Amino acid sequence: MIRKVTSGTIFPREDGKMIDEHFGVISTRQDDFSLAHMIAPAGWREPAQIAAFDELVIVVRGVLAISAEGEQIEVAPGETCLVGEGTLVTYSNAKADEECEYWSLCIPAFRPERTQLIDE
Repeated sequence: MIRKVTSGTIFPREDGKMIDEHFGVISTRQDDFSLAHMIAPAGWREPAQIAAFDELVIVVRGVLAISAEGEQIEVAPGETCLVGEGTLVTYSNAKADEECEYWSLCIPAFRPERTQLIDE
């Protein structure tokens, strides 16, 4: 099988982050994995969350900050990071003055109901 995606489907957000899903539940109606192109605005930060999927991120430009289990790392262009299912994690743009562009691969596919937001 071969399947080319020429454009993704924008996942609606209200925090300025752009999620362009190329494979997954809303774009290709598959649930086994999702692949999305992300652009996080300068200074962006998501609430803490626990996901029911593994998430692999690949940074293209900018710097993505990932806080998990009392540790914070920064992922720079060309670097990758795996956040395992069930990990309490917070994602943010490490730069206050530039966008962060990255790709996210989730196994199984990202679904809002597979992500539990945590009040901090």
